[in-house]
Formats: sequence, C-alpha cells, structure tokens
Amino acid sequence: MERPINKMRYYLKDEVVSHNKKDDCWVIIHRNIYDLTPMLKDRYDHWNRTLDYLVAHAGKDLTHFFHENGEPRTEISPSTGRPRVLFPPILEVAISEFCKTPGEMWSQDPFYHIGRVTNRARLIRIVNTLTAQTQYMNVCNEDSIYDIQQKYKERYNHHAGSYEWRKFSNGGKSCSILDLNGTLDENGLTDEEDSTVELPPPSIWLYYTDDLTIA
Repeated sequence: MERPINKMRYYLKDEVVSHNKKDDCWVIIHRNIYDLTPMLKDRYDHWNRTLDYLVAHAGKDLTHFFHENGEPRTEISPSTGRPRVLFPPILEVAISEFCKTPGEMWSQDPFYHIGRVTNRARLIRIVNTLTAQTQYMNVCNEDSIYDIQQKYKERYNHHAGSYEWRKFSNGGKSCSILDLNGTLDENGLTDEEDSTVELPPPSIWLYYTDDLTIA
C-alpha cells in the first residue's frame, strides 16, 4: 500500500465547533486553525478572567479580531486615548518554555497552528461491499483518500484499512484502486459543482481483503 504524504490538515467548520471546552480549545483566524489547549493547560494554576473569556470563544471564528497576518486589531481606549487590542486574550501566554515561542503571540505561533478550514465541504458516499452498508460523509475538498480513510475509520469502521478502496469508471464497467495520496478530484471523483449536469455524490467502494492486521 502506498505511503501517504504528510501535508497540512484541513477541517470542516463543524469539526472545529466541537472543540469548545477548557481542556479542548480550538479557534479559527482567517481560516487558520489553532489548538490552544496546551497553553490553557499550562495556565491551570495561574488562571484569570481573561482566560475565561478565551474559553467562551472556544470553537469559534475569531477572524474579526485579527489582521490576516495574525496581528490583533486595535481600538483607541476612550479612557486613556491609547491603542488597546480588541481581543485581550491574545496577550495571554503559556508559562513554560515548552508551550511558548518567545516574543510571539499565539496567533502567530506555529506551535499552535494545526491546520486550515476547508475551502469547500464535499459530500461523498462510501459503500461497504461486505456488509452492503452505505455511509454518506462530509469531507474536505483538500482531503486525500488516505485522510478520508482515517476519518471513516475513526467514525464508522475501525478496520477501514482492511479494505481495498476502489472506484468505478467508464460507466461502471471498470474498477480501479484509488490513489491514497490523491484527492477526490485527482482520483477523478468529481461532484455536481464540477459538472454541467446534476450528479450523485462521488462513490467509493470498499472491498474486504480478509486482513484484520491492517488498521
């Protein structure tokens, strides 16, 4: 089986929304996704109300508080006449050196940057030929087949790797194994947005290999 290529991970907005707690905190800034959980855990013994404010925004899009380069937007304080940040939690940092990049805010720190929001969600259909079950999934347009396989494994079938992942072409007359490193489009699995006619969701067919050692 072809080894998958490591690259930037992409997520649906719905996936980010579920990370909305003190011990599991993600935020979005200009489609960049940041996992602030390590910073918050590092502050459990040095907590303050500003961190409560940050947790209240967990799982949300904070783009309107920041410029595209990750720098915070500011306003003029009516009491002092000096600039102040619109989103005070940007000034909070982890205390241990392991979790912090000196001199950088977390919105510009690669340590917390874990991925990007997809530019388009894709609906696909996965057909398990062993069980005759059909599963519809929303995935990212940028996902490779390997990424989709891992998501299917996490959500629906822990033995997803024990199947060959195939597609049909030429009007269903020929069947071929999918390139795990390729995206849906790169594997020729287009959808309605790429067609002049109405099409069903792209279909992936799973064929059991009788090898439970693959996970």
